[in-house]
Amino acid sequence: MKFKKWMAALLAGTLCMGMMAGCGFTPINAEEATEQTTAFAGELELILSQKDEYLSYLDQAAKASAEAHGCTLSSLDCGGDMDKQLEYVKAAAESETGAILVVLADDTRAGEVIEAAGDKPVVFVNRIPQDESVLDETHVYVGSDEDMSGTYQGEALAAYFEEQGKDSVNYLLFKGTEGLIHTAKRSEGAIRALEAAGISANAAEEPVDCGYDRAKAMEQMTVMLANGLDMSEIDCIIANNDAMALGVIEALKQNNVDMSSIAIVSVDGTNAGLQAIRDGDMLATVHQDAVGQASGAVQAAINLAGGADLMEGISYEQDEDNSFVIWVPFEPVTADNVDDFN
Repeated sequence: MKFKKWMAALLAGTLCMGMMAGCGFTPINAEEATEQTTAFAGELELILSQKDEYLSYLDQAAKASAEAHGCTLSSLDCGGDMDKQLEYVKAAAESETGAILVVLADDTRAGEVIEAAGDKPVVFVNRIPQDESVLDETHVYVGSDEDMSGTYQGEALAAYFEEQGKDSVNYLLFKGTEGLIHTAKRSEGAIRALEAAGISANAAEEPVDCGYDRAKAMEQMTVMLANGLDMSEIDCIIANNDAMALGVIEALKQNNVDMSSIAIVSVDGTNAGLQAIRDGDMLATVHQDAVGQASGAVQAAINLAGGADLMEGISYEQDEDNSFVIWVPFEPVTADNVDDFN
């Protein structure tokens, strides 16, 4: 992918600081970027649902991409509060911002974002509106197809259990925020892929909503263990993101649980998630390209703000049925290819 290769040049070799160090992300800067020419070189604004581990990296990548294009990009974190996000959008609409990038706090309320933005173009990034009909020539989406994220998880598990000759497994499911479409698709897709491979998937406990948060997943796993859950009966753990998977792993290790026969899968492909695969703690993750999503969204915003064609400078594919949706591919990661994602 052109964007992926271009943005890879922005990755600095320095250590992370603050929160970024905790999740193992590599910081991004634009100092070494080749100067980009564009019909728009003004201000952009990114309004995040909340600055968690993954979205912090996406935020950093978006700023580096904007700078490389001669634009400035500021960002705001609404802390998961959709009403606050709408206030931020309204304020951006009244500013000199050329386009507004939005990671939705509530993907059912994209229409309200568009209304709040007024005449300003909106690029939804990372979280697609549940009602895709709100997308049009000036309101677009750049992100990854969540139908594939859970599927890749389930396929990795299926291959693993087929080698063991198992046709029935017990699983634990650690979910992200309930009600978001990507939470549902990741959860359902993994189970569906297992069953499509002829493997019966049985929930050992009710799925737990951990809000994509590492600490919450760690706490929930600890509670299950304290309540007497027999981990020898658990074949696999499915987590909607790396952060929750890592929280679960930490809880298991703290409680001296033998993880050798438990297959753990997740989504995001963070540096910490990749290392967990190398260490043998996790079977697989699904790489969600934060750099690709960020750079694609920034380019789309620049195009809309400058009156250029939406796909100018973008090599990712548009959805076959909705040309206002641009897909940045997910990629499955296992021990076989983990070193391709350094």
